[in-house]
Amino acid sequence: MQPQTTSPGDFQAYLDAHVIVAPAGMELRQGPHGLGLFVTRPFHQGEEVLRAIEFHIPDDDQIYRARVQIGGSLEEIDITPMQSVRYEGFRAIDLPGCLMNHSCDPSTLSIDVKDDSGENTVGYIQVATRDLAPGDEITCDYVLFDWDGDGHRFECQCGSPGCYGYVAGFVSLPPEIQEQLADRIYSEIRRKWERTRG
Repeated sequence: MQPQTTSPGDFQAYLDAHVIVAPAGMELRQGPHGLGLFVTRPFHQGEEVLRAIEFHIPDDDQIYRARVQIGGSLEEIDITPMQSVRYEGFRAIDLPGCLMNHSCDPSTLSIDVKDDSGENTVGYIQVATRDLAPGDEITCDYVLFDWDGDGHRFECQCGSPGCYGYVAGFVSLPPEIQEQLADRIYSEIRRKWERTRG
């Protein structure tokens, strides 16, 4: 599960040689917010839904071309910087997780996976935040792993009662919401947040 560090050219070569397919129990299809991941079987709250392949690529704004299996057809899509997360010195892109749409009340939550020492995060898994039925979309909360929106800010249309309204990274949230989400944020975001709090 260790993230693969690669060059932009090698990542594009990987995409050229592979087709992105949804793992067992889910499918890629068009939904109300564009292309997304949807479950095809029930998942229980707390159950692992997705274990993605994560790539670390030197920080750039490159757009990659990828082939994806949607239903019975093969389609080409762009993987843009908005589908990656900028950390210090690199971008993280995970497949097929980069195709999850945002919700302020997400159906899944990222859980860090640590190395044998328990010190270093080597990846993550997505677990169900509630019971999911076939046809439910697999969503995540972008602010939990994106510090400043990375220049990719948008009006949220998730419609959840606690909707942020505008998604612009964890740093843009009011302090009381940051505190409420503190036990869910990705380790890299936690480090940045702790630095800002003194």
